[in-house]
Amino acid sequence: MNCSVDGNVKSALLNGTIGNAIHLAGPGQLAVKWWGLYDNCANSQPPPAAKVKYWGTWNVKYWGTWNMMTLVWLFAMSGMIVACIIYHIFSSEHYRHFEDMLVNMCDERARMLQQQFGVSMNHVHALAILVSTFHLGKKPSALDQKSFAEYTARTSFERPLMTGVAYAQKILHSEREVFEKEHGWTIKNMHSKDLNPIQDEYVPTVFAQDTIGYLISLDMMSGEEDRENILRARASGKGVLTSPFKLLESNHLGVVLTFAVYEKELPADATVEERIEAAAGYLGGAFDVESLVENLLCQLAQNEAIIVNVYDITNSSRPLIMYGPDTSTVSTLSRVSPLDFGDPFRKHEMHCRLAREIPLPKLAIGFASGVLALVALICYMVYNAHIHVKKVVEDYRKMEELKKRAEAADIAKSQFLATVSHEIRTPMNGVLGMLRMLMDTELDATQQDFARTAQASGRALITLINEVLDQARIEFGRVELESVPFDLRAILDDVLSLFSGKTRDNGIECLFQIGCQGFLLVTLDGFGR
Repeated sequence: MNCSVDGNVKSALLNGTIGNAIHLAGPGQLAVKWWGLYDNCANSQPPPAAKVKYWGTWNVKYWGTWNMMTLVWLFAMSGMIVACIIYHIFSSEHYRHFEDMLVNMCDERARMLQQQFGVSMNHVHALAILVSTFHLGKKPSALDQKSFAEYTARTSFERPLMTGVAYAQKILHSEREVFEKEHGWTIKNMHSKDLNPIQDEYVPTVFAQDTIGYLISLDMMSGEEDRENILRARASGKGVLTSPFKLLESNHLGVVLTFAVYEKELPADATVEERIEAAAGYLGGAFDVESLVENLLCQLAQNEAIIVNVYDITNSSRPLIMYGPDTSTVSTLSRVSPLDFGDPFRKHEMHCRLAREIPLPKLAIGFASGVLALVALICYMVYNAHIHVKKVVEDYRKMEELKKRAEAADIAKSQFLATVSHEIRTPMNGVLGMLRMLMDTELDATQQDFARTAQASGRALITLINEVLDQARIEFGRVELESVPFDLRAILDDVLSLFSGKTRDNGIECLFQIGCQGFLLVTLDGFGR
């Protein structure tokens, strides 16, 4: 089957414009206008406008999909960032609370320990002045062991952190024999308790509190720590401390505080040589650091327990522990508070840690989880909406495809009807032509009637074929009805002629009667009115 469509008609069909009406005028026929024909050629290509529309649809579809998923991902990432920021803010506040609490607790304990130590040092210094006044400044001395022990025992409440105080006198080797005869005992070594070997200078203990009375007659210069303390004390004129060591009786870690006792009052700008020359003895007291810090921690006990360590960091590469466990805790928070015990040579620090691990920041976790849950819910809703819209678009696309297929089928049907009608009308026109030629010959009345009836039947068949085509055109909205005058008498006559054979066989007579004579012209609109 060959098909051909004029370019102008095809353009009018594609663009939707109206072409010239095709008039099928004739007796008993309604004229119609038909805009456009259909091309059923197998190699027909869609017009450029259709391609543009297709690619535009593709771009909108996939661009919209990409934008929607990007929006979901961006919103999800933004929600995670906001949740992280909220968690960071609230967790920082949480940890800052514990950090500030630890700083305050550690600084408070360091300050109180330093104050109590300073008070005890002042009392020892006052006792050194007393010895200088009543022992060295009086001839004979106004102090002896009994009065010293009684006085220090009655004033021990002023030195609660000290296990005892003692006074050791400076003795040269040339004075040793007279000194030993005067006191009735010999100078002994601190560690071996044997007779102290000969040396240039001795510093035996002559007065001691009853709690440390075992130190009497022991040479303080025989101990390495005590010897270093004595030399620094008389050169500086200030209280000096030893490094931590085990106390003899309690076996606790402690330090010895030493003040030099001078024979006369020295000016503030005295030289080191003048101080060494004027030094007559040394007053010392033993601090039980472990008991001191333990009592302090008991006084400041709070709901939040902390672990305290006190270090002597004079040698920073090898710090010496003075109090506390020599192990670290699981807590990540720590605080270092400096300690000043009045010795410019010695440096001390207090290290504090929480006794338990810092609890998780529940408030931060709760707020961050809430934000994440809200963002997840919104993303889920947006994603579901996106999937729903995508499904609707896909369904619409399928419907469009089905619509195009249906339209193509209708076009094929219309093309088929047009072709069939053309093939039928060609021989029918020949039949009608032969009947017209037959009617032009010499026929009697009966033959003329038969020929006229055959011609009317042929025309009725042509009209039927045209009406079938009109129905196809109506389906596509390409038909327009017009008001055309026609002869009612002729139409009725043709109808009776068509059915005359059947009615005669059945014994039925059909008649029509019109009052007026001649042609009866009637005009009907598209609705048969």
